[in-house]
Amino acid sequence: MKVVETFCFDDAVVPFELLRERAYNMRWAEQPEGVIPLTAADPDFPAAPVIREAVIRYASSGVFSYGPPGGLPSFRAAVATYLRQERGVDVSAAGVIAVDSAAAGLAMVARQWLSPGDEAVVWDPADFLFAHTVRAAGGTPLFWSLDRHAPLDLEALERLISPRTRMLCLCNPHNPLGRCFRRDELEALGRFCLERGIRVLSDEIWSEVVYPPAVFTSWLALEPALAAQGAVVHGFSKAFALAGLRVGYVAMTDADASARMLAASEQPATVAGVATLSQVAAEAAYSPEGLRWLQAFQQHLLERRNQAITLLRTMPGVQVETPDATYVALVRVPAGERGVEPLTDWLLRRHLLAVVPGSPRWFGAGAAGHVRLCFATSAGVLAEGLDRLARGLREWPRA
Repeated sequence: MKVVETFCFDDAVVPFELLRERAYNMRWAEQPEGVIPLTAADPDFPAAPVIREAVIRYASSGVFSYGPPGGLPSFRAAVATYLRQERGVDVSAAGVIAVDSAAAGLAMVARQWLSPGDEAVVWDPADFLFAHTVRAAGGTPLFWSLDRHAPLDLEALERLISPRTRMLCLCNPHNPLGRCFRRDELEALGRFCLERGIRVLSDEIWSEVVYPPAVFTSWLALEPALAAQGAVVHGFSKAFALAGLRVGYVAMTDADASARMLAASEQPATVAGVATLSQVAAEAAYSPEGLRWLQAFQQHLLERRNQAITLLRTMPGVQVETPDATYVALVRVPAGERGVEPLTDWLLRRHLLAVVPGSPRWFGAGAAGHVRLCFATSAGVLAEGLDRLARGLREWPRA
């Protein structure tokens, strides 16, 4: 990861007052005064200057007309170019659908591929949105246990599925384990699914946050038969700090299948869709200047990852793996008999630190005994947050 000196991510850049006013979803605006939230995966930094400038230019015209259902032509073209150049993916602009967040993309694909009574494989642990999306489409989630390092257990997957299994939800890189899957792992999984007629929904929202020596491979970069079996969902909230603009995309190598998915959605009826202003911002993120900002942010995140892992490993009873990707860490903590949720309540009340408990409602049974913390902040904020965690664990009455 090349350092770009013109972009700064130190303590002075964190806009605390604005975060306390605007940063919701378990973050600064929802916490009591003085709390440090290492919670939802959302950076503490402003978006890249080139993104802000693009939004200002577009907004200054005062024209906010409807956009086309599939997204602005320039946005779809920018995504297709990015995927070809950065991911080695053969996707045309017609194979890209603009959606109002990666979460909306998950829902769009699930509604298209699942009927009531169908099944979909979801990893355990994994972000709660996967199981939620399957259920909202009328399907039943099948939970496939995933380990941070162990080979993918295709025999266990075989035992899990049935003739009603239609879809597999792939999270690559994986949240919250931080695992980045190798090409050979994806190919083996792809052959398994192709032979059984199972479609693959690949959530790749973390694909810009991968640390050397790990290498990211998009599902759509696999051999054509495997790539055509899947759809990629992506968004701009994690790598580019655009969560509030609600913008992402669904990409497929088969442009005709993409057109059918768009036609079956609510977007042609204008019930759903993406704000044109948000697409302008996302297009700027994929500009050369936006990608230079991303390089600097990636280097900052690498340093914060190393800082977090080093400090966590000094805490008695704490176990943590170094994530290959993402800017979250899943941390096993000595919660004792009382459990993780009372511990996180204690940390919030007594030590003014907010973290996410590894409970079934957030990540599934596989995250039991853990907390997840986000390190997409400054060195000083992270150091203070982890110091509060260390003090809280020392004082926590486990019994």
